Amino acid sequence: MKDFEFMFSTKVVFGRDVHKRIGEFAVQYGSRVMLLYGSQRIKRSGLLPDIIAQLTAVGIHVIEFGGIEENPTLAKAEEGCRLACAEKIDLLIAVGGGSVIDTAKAISVGSHYKGNLWNLYEGSATVSDALPIGVVLTIAATASEANCVSVLHNTQIGRKLSMTNPLTFPKFALMNPELTYTVPPYQTAAGSVDIFSHAFERYFHKVQTGTLRDFLCAGVMRTVITELPKALAHPDSYDARSQLMWAATVAHSNMLGFEGDFACHALSHVLTTQFGISHGAALGILMVAWCKYMLAEEEDAIAKFALQVWQVPESGKLSQTAQNGIFEFQNFICSVGLPVTLREAGFPDADPESLAEKAINPAGGFIGGNFKRLCLRDVISIFQIAAG
Repeated sequence: MKDFEFMFSTKVVFGRDVHKRIGEFAVQYGSRVMLLYGSQRIKRSGLLPDIIAQLTAVGIHVIEFGGIEENPTLAKAEEGCRLACAEKIDLLIAVGGGSVIDTAKAISVGSHYKGNLWNLYEGSATVSDALPIGVVLTIAATASEANCVSVLHNTQIGRKLSMTNPLTFPKFALMNPELTYTVPPYQTAAGSVDIFSHAFERYFHKVQTGTLRDFLCAGVMRTVITELPKALAHPDSYDARSQLMWAATVAHSNMLGFEGDFACHALSHVLTTQFGISHGAALGILMVAWCKYMLAEEEDAIAKFALQVWQVPESGKLSQTAQNGIFEFQNFICSVGLPVTLREAGFPDADPESLAEKAINPAGGFIGGNFKRLCLRDVISIFQIAAG
């Protein structure tokens, strides 16, 4: 096991009705709150009016900032920065999932930076202060509620970048699994595959290895495999929804370790920016394709994944065991209503070479590296498999 540092500074309050304590937590940070959310569904459900009423009851002035879309954009975050500064905001409260929380993180640091917000994501500038963030979580997926990572899409140049900044750890996260009951099946499935991917990307790592890490990562993946079908069959199953919600937080808050290969994540950004495919659905396509590509050179690792995660019977040949695991993986993605190829996703004319160039060129010639460094040729092959 490697030496490491670990910090988990977010106060997590998990359980039924915990979102009704929002006033108790928010009042600690000031009297002016920007309330961030995505679609009008949160208003129609009554959740947003309820939260506003609770904040108002403790003397907090609320400024709404809605309309945040999946794959959050730089332009929307910049708009939020201007509003936060103009309204002298004390606290940002994100009501939603990863997109809303990531936008809050961008506004958090951007409101304390006078330059171009994109500089912070490119790494050419830093800040020393940020607005505090609180979260009311409504979908299990990214663990943005308990980490310091955010992703923005710069639509002008067609590129997504991530920023890791400890200043953006949410101060508190109110996590009520009941709030995920109304998440549509497709989003539930895509979010859960995102959870799976965070453990997957850490599982395949040639430097950070060990019994505990392997079992922790496998445990998160097995949780998704077990609980996602239950949540799809019974959307109001508190047990299934709670298992998925906590699995999401565990998977990407560094409880499994910080390091990962994250090649599939890098490739997924290309599919989301080029085709608008949801992040989780893109990852489902790419993880299966990645496994198929790795089979030739990494038979042992894929066979171990098949046995430990997919629990396939051990066959006489490693190659057959590995292939059986990939088959189970692919079947699972199909069974939860997600595509396993770009053709199934509605993009039969996707050009693997063009997609590969968009992934590799901004990355400096390769992606991944903690399991296998992927150059242009490798990425083209993976996108060819993903095309279907």
